[in-house]
Amino acid sequence: MALKVELRYASLPSLLRFVAVHYWFVVYDETGCHRWEVWQTKNAGGRSIGHLHCDLKPPEAHVGGGPTRLAAIFTGDDALKIKQVLERPADYPFCHKYWYWPGPNSNTFAAWVLRKAGIRHALGPMALGKRYPVA
Repeated sequence: MALKVELRYASLPSLLRFVAVHYWFVVYDETGCHRWEVWQTKNAGGRSIGHLHCDLKPPEAHVGGGPTRLAAIFTGDDALKIKQVLERPADYPFCHKYWYWPGPNSNTFAAWVLRKAGIRHALGPMALGKRYPVA
């Protein structure tokens, strides 16, 4: 199977769906399909390091506010760079810290992964936390 990474997002539940979305990555490789994201609950299942989870939910599962949407598909070198960042989850500086606003949150994680991979891709305007400062 050729390596592919998808950047997905979905609206949050309740009234939050009007102001915020949740981003995550789905990696398709020779080992299968794996979803990487930050969730408000620590050590919630799957492979977890604090708030950072792998395979907590199925790849296309929504987060309670609306359908899953595809933001981008990365292949080739870009997919490999993202996968390499995700393979070192403990490097994420906020594994054990989560705040809805201003962050760090799921969108902080998605923006951090893209920056670490050297990929310029803008998250949408409802990705609250995407600009949370990361040293």
